[in-house]
Amino acid sequence: MIWKKLTIPVLVVALLFLNGCAARRVSDDGMAESVALSNDRAAQQLEADLTTLLGYRDDETSRLAQTILAETDTLARNYQVQPPALWHNFLVNVGIRDRGLCCHWTQDLLRKIEMLQLQKYQAVWAVSRHGTWREHSCVVVTAAGQGLATGMVLDAWRDAGHLYWARVAEDRYAWRRHPGDNGVARIRCR
Repeated sequence: MIWKKLTIPVLVVALLFLNGCAARRVSDDGMAESVALSNDRAAQQLEADLTTLLGYRDDETSRLAQTILAETDTLARNYQVQPPALWHNFLVNVGIRDRGLCCHWTQDLLRKIEMLQLQKYQAVWAVSRHGTWREHSCVVVTAAGQGLATGMVLDAWRDAGHLYWARVAEDRYAWRRHPGDNGVARIRCR
């Protein structure tokens, strides 16, 4: 009987301890040189991977890669992300943080990508396990006019503010275009 009374306090202490061990983001003014170098390498790699969608190098590719990475960093600061991603979801769901669910990342990244007015690429709201409690959203970028299956997953939620990307076919999630995504009026996230 005493075990049942201790379960909740033990869980709360464990969660606080795990949060205390989580890595914190470095602010812009104190960014270490190694982090900056890592971001440069990430931009180069993302640009190279996006180039494969078109089959050739284009000015839009560089703008897209740099914008996505910069916006991911900006959103992580604005959301005050507390890794891991599921912990941050908990903080949003109990009202401690306002934003940072996967649908928020998707909304905000799509909004920024749309501002680029790209001609050679298109970005869509993709969803996996739609309508379930395990639903997950991300941005998928494809060459203009190509299907989702040929695209690149851009998921800033998965690694708690560090952009994850992979070809749709190589990702562990089964992605499809969100049924409510019409390309202009995006899906609302609570």
